[in-house]
Amino acid sequence: MVDLEPEWLPSTKLNAIGRAVDFSDADPLPPNITRDEVEEYCYTLRQMYKTYVDELVAETELSRREAQTWALRNLVFDEGERLTYEAIGLYIWAIGRATDGDPLSRTIVSDYHERAERKIDRAEATVKRTGPPPYPDDLYDDPTLLWVDQPVGERLQRRLDPEETFSDCIERLLDETSDALSLAAFVDAYRGRGSEYVALDTVYPTWDRTLRFVVHLPESESTPPAVAEATAVTVDGHPYEFAVTERPTADRGRAHVPVLATDGDGPAVAPDDGRERLRTALATAELGIDDLVDDLADAGCVALAVGEEPVGNGAALTVASPADHDAVDRRLRPLDRLALDDRTIAVASVTVVSPGEFAAEDATLRVLWGRADCEDVPTVALPDDPVELRERVPTPVLRTN
Repeated sequence: MVDLEPEWLPSTKLNAIGRAVDFSDADPLPPNITRDEVEEYCYTLRQMYKTYVDELVAETELSRREAQTWALRNLVFDEGERLTYEAIGLYIWAIGRATDGDPLSRTIVSDYHERAERKIDRAEATVKRTGPPPYPDDLYDDPTLLWVDQPVGERLQRRLDPEETFSDCIERLLDETSDALSLAAFVDAYRGRGSEYVALDTVYPTWDRTLRFVVHLPESESTPPAVAEATAVTVDGHPYEFAVTERPTADRGRAHVPVLATDGDGPAVAPDDGRERLRTALATAELGIDDLVDDLADAGCVALAVGEEPVGNGAALTVASPADHDAVDRRLRPLDRLALDDRTIAVASVTVVSPGEFAAEDATLRVLWGRADCEDVPTVALPDDPVELRERVPTPVLRTN
């Protein structure tokens, strides 16, 4: 059985179904899912990807299977989820295959993807070396191809400072033309309009890339001009795209990181403290397991585990803490992603429990770390080898990558 929520996007539904496919069964689909349902979700996705796939097949060395796998795996539309290999196997099975046969396995799909990657890497290596050295790989940590009209390239060439690369030049010009507003100025602009609550909403996936603010603004006031004209908000000098939802009431939310709170409905947050909270939240959005364990140990926690099965399209983490669960919960609430050695997985939920409750749930958890000085939890040291650490994470959770 697989439970699908009505509000989920087709990509999320397909990922959930893909995790439940059983290739050892004569009918590999979950018992409550029909092929017609799978085709419905796949045809919705096909409308988004078809033109791109057709272009890849017509104009590159990629086969149709390679093009489909590459596009479905690497392109994400309309805030949907990145498709897993199992979901892509369902797509290829439902689109353009006979009604008999089974969905393509993860092994087959990953092989198509690896073949596509090798072809694309060879093509990029050729393009990168058509000019004289130093080559892009020698100049940048993560070079990417960028196409512009030749006159634009000539204009950029004329704007280069001595010893400046094209990348440095473009970044400098973007910074010069950006109407950026510092976080402090953003909050002050709303305080000047009578706002009693300004918060960052972390409920959205990858919330740390586009900052979505929830702001109390009295009905008699309008958006401050400085905010209306800004194209970015800077935090410690780094510009972020942003969006603002203005409300006439100061409604607090569990996923909010308050930057200003003087409404009296909860703990007050001064602007200086709020800015520090936001910086901490941004630093916590994506962590390696070793960094997460260091934070937990500093907070007095004694164990960390991940559920054997994913929740939605991410990992369900459980933390054992002897006391002050609310403080630990607030500290971990911004955690959005776990970085492993070869992939990044989403964090769907974090539950803070007592050591006794942690031990009682042990059968459904995979313990990643446990302190030796707490007799209520198993002693599990964190390995130094990143591959060994990744292998502790249950395979169904790894496949949500």
